[in-house]
Amino acid sequence: MKKRSLLAAVLTGAIALSACATLEEGIAEETAKTYYATLTGRQVIGGGDPDGAARAEITVSDELDQICWDLNNVANIVPITAAHIHRGAQGTNGPPVFTLKRANEGGYKGCSDALEWTGDRIENNPELFYVNAHTARYPDGAIRGQLRD
Repeated sequence: MKKRSLLAAVLTGAIALSACATLEEGIAEETAKTYYATLTGRQVIGGGDPDGAARAEITVSDELDQICWDLNNVANIVPITAAHIHRGAQGTNGPPVFTLKRANEGGYKGCSDALEWTGDRIENNPELFYVNAHTARYPDGAIRGQLRD
């Protein structure tokens, strides 16, 4: 009987924790501004993966002081070794300003406390930032896309 109660408590806690992450992402999406990027190899300065593609959604929430990301519809590039938001206008390379972390369940999706300057700068000039993803074959960038409203 004690084992069943303990198991039920553990399962309830695990479900509650997973719901927190989903709830957090939902609140951030409703109280924030979302920017989009279509990533391709052609946009990588110096050349990237000619067949690679993905879509990025970057959500900045001032109210929650968070930044959320979702790198989705990834096609023809595996595996991604790193993904970042960089500061740089179209046609120029720039320094990374935020690392997109890999989710526990796979893929690149999640939320993190926003660095104030990152949110402010992205919100004021999204076109001056881009998202890129790296692979072992393309360590300088396999795909890239400029952020837009």
